[in-house]
Amino acid sequence: MNKKTWIVTVAALATGGAWLVPAGDALAQPRHDHAQARVHVSIGAEVRVLPGGHESFRVGRSYYHYHDGVFYRPYGDRFVVVGAPIGARIRTLPFGYVGFNLGPRRYFYANYTYYWWDPRVSEYVVVDEPPGADKAVATATESGSGDVFVYPKNGQTDEQRDRDRYECYTWAVDQTHFDPSAGAADSAKSSDYQRAFSACLEGRGYTVK
Repeated sequence: MNKKTWIVTVAALATGGAWLVPAGDALAQPRHDHAQARVHVSIGAEVRVLPGGHESFRVGRSYYHYHDGVFYRPYGDRFVVVGAPIGARIRTLPFGYVGFNLGPRRYFYANYTYYWWDPRVSEYVVVDEPPGADKAVATATESGSGDVFVYPKNGQTDEQRDRDRYECYTWAVDQTHFDPSAGAADSAKSSDYQRAFSACLEGRGYTVK
């Protein structure tokens, strides 16, 4: 899975923000962040100050910081955006996550990263792409109104198609305030979501049926 391009919410950078994960009791159910403004941020980008409210943790001997789908590592007097480290544990997911089940486990897909929900400690764990996840994500993102089939008209690769499909999913959820992966039953909003999702893909050079 290509992780070079991420869709993230860029919050106003503030000088505040703890270096350690805030103390507090973990919730018994998954928590998700929902925000609006979204821009492209590439791995390798540098910032001088971390966003306020970020989470901080260590994987092995390396320290990381996380905020709204983006992972950072200290780099001199700055912080560099990096790919999600396998084994990292976070408390919140960014807007646009896709939830799905594989066997007894509950997984989430967000910003081209897979997470396993660990109910014992109420955290999301970054994992490698589990077998069958690509089909499960496609089913979850396209389940707003029946089966949807997406055909590339401009020679898009499977990787590009998956990226476009995910980005159109997040855009459609943002526009309609309906998330088909959440399992809510609302035929009117489901129809609105499906039209938005299809329109987005068609605008990117796909035939949607």
